[in-house]
Amino acid sequence: MEEEAWRSVDVIKNKRGEPHVLQQKVTVYTAGMTNESSGYTKPMTEHRLVPLDSVTK
Repeated sequence: MEEEAWRSVDVIKNKRGEPHVLQQKVTVYTAGMTNESSGYTKPMTEHRLVPLDSVTK
């Protein structure tokens, strides 16, 4: 079984100097019918910037 999640990669500042978290989407394999180990994460090419305030609340 597969699930998607976001992994925090780095903290960076935008053009105005506000801290944001760079996150990368990953596929998380859980126990099930795939050949991957349970808990294995596979990085995907999708990224996003999230304001640090919303991650640390």
